[in-house]
Amino acid sequence: MNAPTDYSSSLTAEDPAFARRSDLDALRAVAMLLGIVLHGSMSFFQMAWVVADRRQNPAFSIVFSAIHGFRMPVFFVMSGFFSAMLLHRRGRGALVKHRFRRVFLPLLLGMVTIVPATNVISTMAVSSASPRPAGASPSGDIWAAAAAGDLGAIERHLAGGADVNGVGGEYHSTPLMRAALAGRAKAVDLLLRRGADVNAHGQDGGTPLHAAAFLGQEKIVEVLVRNGANVSAANTRGDTPLSVATIDEATTQSLASLIGVKLDGKGLGTRKAAIADLLRQRGAAEGRKTGVADLLMQLPLFAHLWFLWFLWWLVLGLAAVSALGAWLPPIRLPAWLVLSPARWLWLVPLTMIPQAFVPAAGTVLAFGVEGSSGFLPIPHVFAFYAIFFGFGALYYGYDNRPGRVGERWWLPLSIALLVVFPLGMVFAAGGSGPLSVALDLPWRRALTIFLRAAYPWLMTFGLMGLFRRFCPVESPTMRYLSDSAYWLYIAHLPLIIAAQYVVRDWPLPALAKFLFVVAVVTSFLLWSYQNLVRYTWLGRFLNGPRVRPARAGAPAVVRFGSNRT
Repeated sequence: MNAPTDYSSSLTAEDPAFARRSDLDALRAVAMLLGIVLHGSMSFFQMAWVVADRRQNPAFSIVFSAIHGFRMPVFFVMSGFFSAMLLHRRGRGALVKHRFRRVFLPLLLGMVTIVPATNVISTMAVSSASPRPAGASPSGDIWAAAAAGDLGAIERHLAGGADVNGVGGEYHSTPLMRAALAGRAKAVDLLLRRGADVNAHGQDGGTPLHAAAFLGQEKIVEVLVRNGANVSAANTRGDTPLSVATIDEATTQSLASLIGVKLDGKGLGTRKAAIADLLRQRGAAEGRKTGVADLLMQLPLFAHLWFLWFLWWLVLGLAAVSALGAWLPPIRLPAWLVLSPARWLWLVPLTMIPQAFVPAAGTVLAFGVEGSSGFLPIPHVFAFYAIFFGFGALYYGYDNRPGRVGERWWLPLSIALLVVFPLGMVFAAGGSGPLSVALDLPWRRALTIFLRAAYPWLMTFGLMGLFRRFCPVESPTMRYLSDSAYWLYIAHLPLIIAAQYVVRDWPLPALAKFLFVVAVVTSFLLWSYQNLVRYTWLGRFLNGPRVRPARAGAPAVVRFGSNRT
């Protein structure tokens, strides 16, 4: 994602070392475009997304994970750096006032425009899925067969060597979990008779019994319990099948719609009450109660604009720390602790702490931490990104010293892309290589957390050095992209979903359709920025005032004191 504004342009010649940061402007713009690429790829591989293209390619999951693992950390490091710059140059009051105008108010505007548009288009895409082409099989793999309840197809896939406990499909789950989500009782029974693990965990630590109990699938709950399902199993949030069975009907329907699961709403409350009674009779634990705070964290309020909500609170935190520091003796870390390789000794272990709370995911989400779009940020998610923001703010005071971060940019990028990323993908996929076999489960989990924590720092520092090396001076093209990036990211998601929906059934390779989606949406957004945003009230609202280029022969106009900081 992109830092919302061009922070550096407000600086004066008073501090020439920071008069322009063209390298960081360029990095910021590229990170923004990668956000469009990221969301543009999501319909072309198997994951829980509102559009599932007919021509998918698993290679897109690798691209997705590689980008997802560093893009937001880079954004928050940049945000922390530029926020500290503004704090240093203009003070706390100016920092809060500026971010209120350029972050908080655009967030409010986006919540009543872009977010509802995204929700409407997503609902249309989910509810109006086009029929399969004539002669096409609805059960192309064992997960699709389980979701369709196609018993014959399940048998054929198993006979052909499919793993009854394999993880994959649209929700990156086992066939049994997929059948439970779809409410296919006969498929559940068949898979269990063929050796499916009744207590296999999903990405959030939930079991098929969690899914069936939450969705009110009464017959499936009975089958699972009869076949030995753990009625007191807890997922990563501490929820048990009984606790999710007691979630009210309206919330159940809302969350089911959010994850794209079709739900029979008739008699849902009655079925869930019967499930809760059955689980209590079997001695099920109540589990963690879902309180108001949980609902506020789960409520999908901000959608893809959650980063602005995080940034607003982080800026307020930075201002508060600055105010507190005015009353305390000055504390300054030695430069070597920030600039030298010693920074790895505290940054990676510190990042591993919130990373440890992230559910063990499959290859699709092997790297990166999902955002938190609720009114209350999920604590470990907020802590994760706060570490990157905090380092960016800290780094500002050391950036003009010798030995700056990223000087040997090729080394961290090589380690990240050639060693850390492949290893992380192997572990996330449950690899059976020598290293996986040699390590017990707790050690594999610890190594996975380490890899996930190290990857974003390696990529961030490597990219900072790369852009300092190749973008040391301002490029008109990169400057324009940097100026337009805020608008591009805020407005892109409903257009991406609409474009994915349009091309979903086209008989073209996935790569061709992906390139079409990204190119068309990006081109339209750049056109709209130039013609509808840049010199209008909306452009001033997002980025501050802009002056149209003077016509040939017209007197030059010089404006000082730009409002863009």
